[in-house]
Amino acid sequence: MLRRSRAFHAAARALLLAVALAMSGPAVGLCGPVATPPPRNVPDQPFADTRSGRSLDEPGDWSRMATATALRVYKALDDRSDLVALPIRITPPNARPFALAYQNLLATELVSRGMQVSLAPEADSVELDFAVHAVPVGAQQPVAAAHTRPDDKWEVVLTTTMWHGNRYVIHTADGFVVRGDELGKYVDPDASGHTVRPFRPRSVPMVNR
Repeated sequence: MLRRSRAFHAAARALLLAVALAMSGPAVGLCGPVATPPPRNVPDQPFADTRSGRSLDEPGDWSRMATATALRVYKALDDRSDLVALPIRITPPNARPFALAYQNLLATELVSRGMQVSLAPEADSVELDFAVHAVPVGAQQPVAAAHTRPDDKWEVVLTTTMWHGNRYVIHTADGFVVRGDELGKYVDPDASGHTVRPFRPRSVPMVNR
């Protein structure tokens, strides 16, 4: 009788353990597995020193900046249960070294923490892009002349925008300083829109009527 009681208790413990393991696994509904949000792992060290006036130590700071942006994405999507499981589409502003490297670093930070990053546009994707603009520190000059003045300082403004549909999810801006001979890594010297070029006056002939 004692042996039978012990066998009964052992079977009961095994059954309870099986139920606990089943409850700890992924939830399964009538139509298959239930979607769960990706993990929200916090990056080790957010890049808090992208404030105006700080110089960068490449390429390590590029990686830290991507980590900080990934952290902002996590925080922004925490309260958006309608977006948290959607793929993210990253679009670089140009083909300069910084833009291409930053796109890859940011995708790595997102994917390694459980986020979905799409390789091509999708109908339900959350759009994430960034813009890079340059402003001379000191006298006004065009970006195309930066390489002729390598010791001049330039303020690079990185604006990060994430949106879905017609509404912003993230819109932030960070600034850092680079030398004139490094500016070409960030902006295209032949592209317009980075600085305001001086107005060139021209003569207009007067016609008597």
